[in-house]
Amino acid sequence: MRNDVVAVILNWNCADDTIRCLRAVASGSTVPDIVVVDNGSEDDSIEKLERVEEPFSLVRLSSNLGYAGGMNAGIREAHARGAQWVWILNADAVPRTHALSALLEHSDRYAVSASLQTSSERPEDTDAEPYLAAAMLPKGRVEPFICPGCELRSHEVDVVTGAALFIGVAWAMQVGLFDERFFHYKEEFDLVRRIAEAGGRVGLVCSSEVWHQQGGSLAHSSPRAHYYHYRNEILYVRKHYPHPLARIVLGEPIHYKTLSKSVLQMAVGDQDQRTRSIAVLAAYWDGLRGVDGATERF
Repeated sequence: MRNDVVAVILNWNCADDTIRCLRAVASGSTVPDIVVVDNGSEDDSIEKLERVEEPFSLVRLSSNLGYAGGMNAGIREAHARGAQWVWILNADAVPRTHALSALLEHSDRYAVSASLQTSSERPEDTDAEPYLAAAMLPKGRVEPFICPGCELRSHEVDVVTGAALFIGVAWAMQVGLFDERFFHYKEEFDLVRRIAEAGGRVGLVCSSEVWHQQGGSLAHSSPRAHYYHYRNEILYVRKHYPHPLARIVLGEPIHYKTLSKSVLQMAVGDQDQRTRSIAVLAAYWDGLRGVDGATERF
């Protein structure tokens, strides 16, 4: 048991996933304190969590504060307990047995790190594929960095993201935790960048593996997911670049492609495509205007 590490699992109407993640953490070769933050669930999550036999603490929030607000509650709890490290986990993540042990091997090197993250239909699949959880940022441009595991065991990178981040509590508190204006998506990218700008080193620990059911918390294909994804990309640019409009117009060709595709689908797409396109166009409009926080429009 490591009392200097707190694992924080965020639950929102997904107790079955949360319990699976909790049990994977509790059965690891290194076991931290475990905190589940319930983000204002409206289903039977609390009833299910109260029946769990594995030891953990439950923090109940009265409403859904988004990923950023929910994880901030968990980090504050870790700080109150005097923990040095917080391991923040999506409910739909399943850490492998030695995932935390491998992260701790590099805790003297990195202020924040991420595990090799894989995805497949089921966590027990042996053919799970790695996906993007780290990048380099030469001149601000995102260059993906993926290592499926190698003898080096870790790599220093510019930014990490994804379903499992290992963060020094003091670093998180120093830079001001997650920016809750993002609500959902891009908030971890923003936090890690701020830690790096404050002098913290960032690492991808490819000897640590966490399986993740991508899109489990908010389906990637839903209009709301599209809205948050694209709006928050614009909010991130507004926050981190001195000339955001020039950055959007000249620096990222993906925006032209996205907007062109959305306009085309508005004209010739089916009903689902048109709804998602409306969400994307609204996202760009709101992002440029600086609209943040939660939305109920989609």
